[in-house]
Amino acid sequence: MDLVYEWFKPAALTDLQFTILVSLSFVTSAVTALMGAGGGALLIAVMASFMPAAAIIPVHAVVQLGSNGGRLLLMRKDVDRYLVWWFVVGTVIGALVGGNIAVSLEPAYLQLILGGFILLSCWVPITAALKGKKSLTVLGVLTSFLTMFVGATGPFVIASMRHIIADKLKLVGTMAALMSAQHLIKAVVFGGLGFAFADWAGVIVLMILTGFFGTMTGQALLQRVSNEKFQLALRIMLTFLALRLIGSALGF
Repeated sequence: MDLVYEWFKPAALTDLQFTILVSLSFVTSAVTALMGAGGGALLIAVMASFMPAAAIIPVHAVVQLGSNGGRLLLMRKDVDRYLVWWFVVGTVIGALVGGNIAVSLEPAYLQLILGGFILLSCWVPITAALKGKKSLTVLGVLTSFLTMFVGATGPFVIASMRHIIADKLKLVGTMAALMSAQHLIKAVVFGGLGFAFADWAGVIVLMILTGFFGTMTGQALLQRVSNEKFQLALRIMLTFLALRLIGSALGF
């Protein structure tokens, strides 16, 4: 065990913190595989409690890329490719243009916007407003710059996508593709800005590995849940995450 800590643990983490992150990656990946989103938000909340601020979102981006990429590999047959392409178009635009707008906003305002939108999408019928490729492109633009500052926008995306895709497997599989694309672009941007990913490579590799096993576990559980129970549980989870974001923004 000492060799694992020596080879993989970043200097900025204690042995306990390192163990928590690697173990939590399994749990949060299982949650995301089962619900389509939510695990990333839980993971970044824990990371923010003891990791250096400058490392939180870049490391989270690469770990989530691995987690979503693994889920995409396992559920590639369930992906709606048409929806993915139009979302990616928006994601690229948002990364190139929207980031300059988002950087001028306080993080608390972004959290309020994100939390409010999730609540609206969960409890107010907005299906008509989310049809067509233009709405998907706009969704990509919005989330691509929001994710640079709040880290986990999966709940934001799935709160919208649940109105477009009713089937649970298709929804979770398509979400894996959408989030893989978004986290890949985010990781490239942070790499271009000079973040030293090499310093965190060890823990990232182990978190991706345990996350893949978590994804397999979550996918197995997903097969046993009905669409109706899945949609209800998804709404409850999204509501909890939205209230947490709003509470954090208001200082609670």
